[in-house]
Amino acid sequence: MDKTTKKPDVPAIRFKGFTDAWEQRTVGVFYDFKNGLNKGKAFFGHGTPIVNFTDVFHNRSLYCKDLCGRVSLSREEINNFNVHKGDLFFTRTSETIEEIGYSSVMMEEPESTVFSGFVLRGRAVDDDPLENIFKSYVFFTDTFRKEMIMKSSMTTRALTSGTAIKKMLFYYPSDKTEQKRIGSLLEHLDRLITLHQRKLDKLHNVKKSLLEKMFPRNGADVPEIRFSGFTYAWEQRKVTKLGEIYIGLVTTMTSHYTDHGALLIRNSDIKDSRFEFGTEPIYLDDDFAKQNASRQHKVGDVITVHTGDIGTSAVITEKEANSIGFATIVTRPYKDIITSDYLCTYLNTDTHKNFAMNISTGDGRNNYNLKDYYECVVPVPCIEEQKRISEFIKNLNNLITLHQRKLEKLRQIKKSLLEKMFV
Repeated sequence: MDKTTKKPDVPAIRFKGFTDAWEQRTVGVFYDFKNGLNKGKAFFGHGTPIVNFTDVFHNRSLYCKDLCGRVSLSREEINNFNVHKGDLFFTRTSETIEEIGYSSVMMEEPESTVFSGFVLRGRAVDDDPLENIFKSYVFFTDTFRKEMIMKSSMTTRALTSGTAIKKMLFYYPSDKTEQKRIGSLLEHLDRLITLHQRKLDKLHNVKKSLLEKMFPRNGADVPEIRFSGFTYAWEQRKVTKLGEIYIGLVTTMTSHYTDHGALLIRNSDIKDSRFEFGTEPIYLDDDFAKQNASRQHKVGDVITVHTGDIGTSAVITEKEANSIGFATIVTRPYKDIITSDYLCTYLNTDTHKNFAMNISTGDGRNNYNLKDYYECVVPVPCIEEQKRISEFIKNLNNLITLHQRKLEKLRQIKKSLLEKMFV
């Protein structure tokens, strides 16, 4: 690829060998638009395949095998709302304006397929100047998306129209070989992204299944799956017997915010077995931290979400030592009874999170209060078995994180290319 000084009519990054300026047109020069059909719920679930909002929103390329909707129609309706290869679709209406105008293209010739009233169909007026694979991305760039949002309307629902889209501008190279090169590269990236997403989903499902089976269920005193060499029954202990517990500071601290000092941990910073502080973590000044030294975290403290994704927990490491929590639940485990990593692992199970949700929302509250947390019962094996379990889950979490980072990197690459390979 060539990196060029971007001009108004050429992209910043381009495949070698292509030098002609890109052309600018309004969408309506090439495409006419039609609203989709609207039918009652009784007609759906069987019959003719239908391109619906979800299909268009989640896919830049549409294939018949991926269409999950079906609708029962007359032959006249099928003919009136038919779908052909190369048809361009936009999401037409939604509850939020950010979901308006997502585009996708039918990549193969479907049989007796129609489209929903929640999407718009664009069909070429004459010979289509755009290759389908290029067309599936050129209307998904940030530039076009911004124009789409700006020119869409918002009342009780967000809405765009064929009339509005036809007036929108876009650039394209007249050389279809260049179009194919661009579209093929982005399609390859999308396939990689899908592959990594499936791997990530599979790992999450494996973890979920293991967490269900590695802890006793339904009053049992041993788990369904267990490391070899361990045979003793597990104990059921209230969390209050497993460590010192307190709530993080709940006073107003904004006047003590600074760019150095004691790290502030908020509920939103706590993820499954880790902390995420973003690019601008918040710190508390040294004087305020000293005044609240008894609330500063020590390595090994288990921090649990009090408000938000309640029950989610992470362990304080050297990086977070001496931090202070804002309205977080802190457990300092008794090391001779339970390890920090094991307690954290259990608190992140669906079993504990469902308990937290049920006990905290049963009377209309949205917080996992201390008195609710005090009722939590933790299944406790011997220390060595705790270590085996938590180490296994930690390794699985590391693998999940690795795949997540790869996925995020691929998405960033795609985002960058969508910005730099189009005008």
